[in-house]
Amino acid sequence: MATKFKRRDAKNCFRCRSHSPSFRLISLVKLPAENRTLESDCLVELLCASCLRFEIDDLYEGFAQSSIPMGADELPDVCLSRQIGFAVVPLTFCERECQLLVDELTTGGFELSAT
Repeated sequence: MATKFKRRDAKNCFRCRSHSPSFRLISLVKLPAENRTLESDCLVELLCASCLRFEIDDLYEGFAQSSIPMGADELPDVCLSRQIGFAVVPLTFCERECQLLVDELTTGGFELSAT
């Protein structure tokens, strides 16, 4: 199910809390579950153009940690960031742009060749 925000929560950038957001950042991560396993989850943030680069830099650092097993001191609330992937989309875009994005995300991205 898609993440939805209340209007009052979406008025300001989630990072700086002072500018209006322009982008939705969708982040796929591995998070500790109650049964002490790592499970995939999706996190969403609304960001202004100024904060977007800083957030991407932070996410990039998490890719190196994606294969680290769960530590004994990790809890669902306090854990190492294990980044799987992310996407950045503008908050407003036309129907054609939306369809292009859906088409790209629903394909494997590889072409089969007869060799």
